[in-house]
Amino acid sequence: MKHLPLLLIFLIQTLNTNGQISEIDMAIQTGISIPLFDYAATTLPEGSFATTGFTVSTEAKFMLDEHWSGALLAGLQLNPVDVGRLGYEKVNADPFLEDLYIRSDPYKVVHLMVGPAYQFPLNNSFSFESQLNVGVFVAFTPYQLYKPEYFFTGPPFYEITSARDVSFAMGGAVRLIYQVTPCYQIALTNQFLHSKSSFKFNTSNSTRTDIRNISLYNASFSIILKLFTREKQDASKNHQYAPNNMAHVNSNRE
Repeated sequence: MKHLPLLLIFLIQTLNTNGQISEIDMAIQTGISIPLFDYAATTLPEGSFATTGFTVSTEAKFMLDEHWSGALLAGLQLNPVDVGRLGYEKVNADPFLEDLYIRSDPYKVVHLMVGPAYQFPLNNSFSFESQLNVGVFVAFTPYQLYKPEYFFTGPPFYEITSARDVSFAMGGAVRLIYQVTPCYQIALTNQFLHSKSSFKFNTSNSTRTDIRNISLYNASFSIILKLFTREKQDASKNHQYAPNNMAHVNSNRE
């Protein structure tokens, strides 16, 4: 895992040296992150009680030909916890618990992914793109502070500290792209991400492992900039060498 960035840099440099990369695009996108399935469930013990939150990400895309490209993605998702429903379910599950106040940070998920992309034009201004991605989730459970009220006696408060897990992740995306200028595009991106994470917590007696299925739907607005095109680079080189070539021709005529 630690050698993955070096491998990607080597692969990109090799393709660029061999003339395989025709264009490099950089995208910045932000939008809403909607939890799905178990991640959004509000039942104990499998539910995570996550709610709609925020996503921000960046993407580098390396065009290999007119349609195919390779993409590198990195992003962050923040999803708040439905503390009202979580407290309600915990009170119902514990006969000695009368009321419960919960203060919680959001879930944090960082995704680092790579994958192929295929793009085709719809008309002169619009194009459509689809992606398949694999990589890792770096997921953090929220820090939570509990203040319970018991029928008899109990602790005035207790806390659950944050846990972290790195897990295999997969997903895909579709994107509708509008070309504003030859170097600047805007897009609407719909992305699905999924991973199965294992979080370890230290209790008073042992270590507990919680399995969480993390499924996310991200809807984002994207700004795409074309940083490099091989056609422009070749044209620049031809312009640079043109005066020397002309001088050489003129000297032969003399």
